Amino acid sequence: MRRIYVPANVAMLGSLAETGELKPTEPVHMVTEALRRLDPKAADDDLEYTAFADAALASLALLAGQVPRRAVVSCDVPERLLSEHAEGTAAGFSGSVKLAKVAAVHVDDADAAETVAAALAADDPDFDEVESHVLDWYDPSELRDLLENLPGVG
Repeated sequence: MRRIYVPANVAMLGSLAETGELKPTEPVHMVTEALRRLDPKAADDDLEYTAFADAALASLALLAGQVPRRAVVSCDVPERLLSEHAEGTAAGFSGSVKLAKVAAVHVDDADAAETVAAALAADDPDFDEVESHVLDWYDPSELRDLLENLPGVG
């Protein structure tokens, strides 16, 4: 099993809560061999954070017309379903994520949502400002409560 980070939006989280599975629409992110080659002495935690941060940034592309909150689903999937890209943290994933394999759900808080909305509306978005916000962590069992308490959902 490999840990992957799936870029998502709130609608995708709703589908995960409703159906018990999530089909990624973008490449997923993970610690790839290409990432390890960039810094062979890096700690695993640092590499995991890089992959997670790349997934959070990639989630921006999923937010047009959606609640302006980046979301990332951290989960474990069979390695045979993954194909690493030549560079960076991206990987192809042929399958769906089962809720039972989700380790955590990460979503921007309300303060970050304002920054994300501003970035989405800007001609020249300040991605550094967006990335300065840390996504909140939720246990998968909290997914329905999270969705019920997000403004603009429902």
